[in-house]
Amino acid sequence: MTENKHGFAPKQEIKIGGIAFTIIQTAESWVKCIASECIGERAFDAQNRNDFAASDIREFLNGEFLKRLIAEGAPEEMFEHFNVDLTADDGLRDYGGDRVRVGLITCDEYRLLRGNIPALPDTWWWTATPDSPKNPYVRYVNSDGTLVNSNAWNGNWGVRPLCVLKSEILKSYLDGDMKKRAEAVDMMKHIAAAWNIQPEEVFEEGR
Repeated sequence: MTENKHGFAPKQEIKIGGIAFTIIQTAESWVKCIASECIGERAFDAQNRNDFAASDIREFLNGEFLKRLIAEGAPEEMFEHFNVDLTADDGLRDYGGDRVRVGLITCDEYRLLRGNIPALPDTWWWTATPDSPKNPYVRYVNSDGTLVNSNAWNGNWGVRPLCVLKSEILKSYLDGDMKKRAEAVDMMKHIAAAWNIQPEEVFEEGR
């Protein structure tokens, strides 16, 4: 794993558009992140297609979900296009690969980077890896961390978005977010002082 020139490191948690992500891989100028927890549950594909490139979940991640992050302040240009290898678990390469801005982790990436991925002991979640082009099954991560199969139409499994971010823009974004928070806190303190309000009335314990 290459050291990131902007100081980001594996296992570091960051917040993008209000959602917590964990850095699982670094390169000199980019970082690969996975959602620290599932953002919800949904079917991989309502038509039971296990080809990620043609799936409903891909459309959701690169449409509604990405737009939500951007609407919450994440810079659109921060999200790199990257390739998702759709080699099936049985080794067949019928689906090739898919170029996206938001994807799901593959089984090979999961095996390689598992030590950096936060475990979810009470949750099952999708990977992008099909079991085989010869069936409708998709590999998913069980609550104990093992890899299992499920029909693509199954709506009970969680979604953990994966993205590759330009680290220079990420640093600027996070620095700016921290500055905004500090300015907001400072403003609230000034308001409290002006109105003779006790700090504990403004900043409740645990916030």
